[in-house]
Amino acid sequence: MNEMEIPEGWEAEQLQMASSVEIPTEGGYVPQEGDRMVAFDIQYEGDIAHVAATSFLWGGEKEAVYTAGMEVDIPYISGYFCFREGPPLLAMLRHLEAEQVTPACLIVDGHGLAHPRLFGAACWLGVKTGLPTLGIAKDTLVRFEGELAEERGSTLDVVVGDECVGHVLRRRDGIRPVYVSPGHLIRLDVATDIALQLPSKYRIPDPIRWADQAARARAKGEHLANTRECGTLSL
Repeated sequence: MNEMEIPEGWEAEQLQMASSVEIPTEGGYVPQEGDRMVAFDIQYEGDIAHVAATSFLWGGEKEAVYTAGMEVDIPYISGYFCFREGPPLLAMLRHLEAEQVTPACLIVDGHGLAHPRLFGAACWLGVKTGLPTLGIAKDTLVRFEGELAEERGSTLDVVVGDECVGHVLRRRDGIRPVYVSPGHLIRLDVATDIALQLPSKYRIPDPIRWADQAARARAKGEHLANTRECGTLSL
């Protein structure tokens, strides 16, 4: 398969799943104090996805960081990353649920609606699980216009067609922004507020940063202190 070739059925499946995404115009999920959330990150080494997940309570403390590995045979194809990234995320979530770690909301290091075809990995995971899901990414996939103010909480719209699908968000004064978008069952304003309120003195929110550090360590054959190794995942 060459780099640009799209596997048979992917386009139709992505369109079908995208039609199942629900982004409320009012209501929808709003975090309450004590809600459990799980933030995910993945690092790849060859055909192994090294998955990490941070379980934490909204308005409270980190519970634990979990790590695991899963073999992947899905290629990376631009615009269809959800098919490579989604299954390891889902497998980790299913493992956590089996251990009685049941989240109210999922946070993906990646995109939701802010995707050229309105279907990033956060959308895939939200549709598959039926849970409120949002994406917080380090880079953008789609255009935005304007100059983002330097103050914490400043935003710019990220637009696909005529639809605002995400925000460029300044989480700290003068620090590079992140890119926030809803994945499923959550409004953009709520997703943006969650991304802004998540703790960290750095650009990236702590729950994602902890998962990123743990996944990177595992990919190097290392194990960070105070992480829980879950072994090999499968679906």
